[in-house]
Amino acid sequence: VENAESDCSQRHVELVWVWRHECFIDYGSGDLMSSRPVRLLIRSVVGAALIAGLITAILWGWQTQIYEAPGHHEEDVFVLIEAGDGHVKIRWTLKRSEIIADVRYYDLAVFLAGDSYLPKAGEYLIPAGTSLAEAMDIIHLGKSYQRRFTVIEGMRVDDVTLSLNAVAHLNGDITDPPDEGGILPETYFYTYGTSRQALLDRMMEKRQIELLELWIDRADDLPVKTPQEALILASIVELETNNSADRREVAGVFVNRLRRGMRLQSDPTVLYGVADDPSRVIRKSDLKRKTDWNTYVIKGLPKTAICNPSRDSLLAVLQPAITKNLYFVSDGLGGLMFAKTLDAHNKNVRVFRKRQKAAKE
Repeated sequence: VENAESDCSQRHVELVWVWRHECFIDYGSGDLMSSRPVRLLIRSVVGAALIAGLITAILWGWQTQIYEAPGHHEEDVFVLIEAGDGHVKIRWTLKRSEIIADVRYYDLAVFLAGDSYLPKAGEYLIPAGTSLAEAMDIIHLGKSYQRRFTVIEGMRVDDVTLSLNAVAHLNGDITDPPDEGGILPETYFYTYGTSRQALLDRMMEKRQIELLELWIDRADDLPVKTPQEALILASIVELETNNSADRREVAGVFVNRLRRGMRLQSDPTVLYGVADDPSRVIRKSDLKRKTDWNTYVIKGLPKTAICNPSRDSLLAVLQPAITKNLYFVSDGLGGLMFAKTLDAHNKNVRVFRKRQKAAKE
């Protein structure tokens, strides 16, 4: 029996030793670090930390050295992205503009941005040295470059439409041009590809709104009975003087003449009926030629406006100066001389001609 108990004890010791040996645990020393699972866990944690650190370093280098680094273009550049352009076309557009040196930079930036970056069609002004990150932000937000078109005070409708047709950044044809005077002189902003007709419609709409607002606050007892008549008279005032300070006085003269049934006798109206060039020197034969615009021949207002008048000219007509003057002529110095009587007017004319002759000598 003792021998049997001894054998059992020996086998138990051997089994325990084998189990401890296989698990590499030394219960005597209590060193858990020597176990295989723990060592594998440590190695995994250290490896993962090293990989994470490497990825962080790479991303940091990418962000600072490429993504947010200044672009190589030394001047402002325009970037055009049309509807339907994909990332392949956009990346080459950015490369040609020297915003990026390698198209793969854009590919990686798009991959990292995911759904947070959605390029929008438009024409974009990218300032010199703009980084890839800033350029993508501009394109994502759709900050299209605002171009401008200026209608100069006193321009004719034909001149405006010719200028619009010459703008390469506009699109389409003008199918519905306005009547003379139907455009408000102003600076209009538009983006690449805007329809010419759409831009012209905006000009006409602004004219209608402006005219109606001024018409509501017009002076009492004016000889112009409709907004259209006010527009026609304002177009004459516009071409009679470039000096805003004189416009109300000129309007007052014309209002007085209309009230008395006198002819307006305005040179710009004569030229509108006989010449395409409003700056042409007027001839004596022009003054006698009967047209729907020759106010030396016809009474009252001409058939239509003769230009696109400014807001100042409209306001001058609807709020004219209260005056007794019936005549005016250039003073030869950039202003006007006004007179109440024909005799005084003729004296002013002689002064003007004398100054005009002296200027030629």
